[in-house]
Amino acid sequence: MSLDISITDGTPVIPLPPDLDWRDEFGWTPVEHSTDYSMTGALVVQEGERQDGRPITLFGGREVWIPRTTIEALHTMASVPDQRMTLALWGRSFTVMFRRPAIEAEPIRRMANPGAEHKYAVTINLMEINP
Repeated sequence: MSLDISITDGTPVIPLPPDLDWRDEFGWTPVEHSTDYSMTGALVVQEGERQDGRPITLFGGREVWIPRTTIEALHTMASVPDQRMTLALWGRSFTVMFRRPAIEAEPIRRMANPGAEHKYAVTINLMEINP
């Protein structure tokens, strides 16, 4: 199994560090339900399948660093409304779009006018959608 992670909108492929953590992988299920009580006091349960919207939050924290050039490329991609992309994640493929805020980036070390290779801690907020 490949541990590679990348994202593309059909033009350049942006490689990401393979040790990003998918924070909410098991926090979402395709089944949703609501409950209510009828006028007689009986419990009414409605259950259905979600069509899409599964969150994919890729978190690096202070241990996984991404260069400024990658942050800039992600920011450019996130600046396009309704952008559909392909996320390759550890041998799996997902059609995704950005959740807002799309990217949370913090420099590892503060520096005025950082260069292209200056390192950042990053969280990338995506959601799976049906193509």
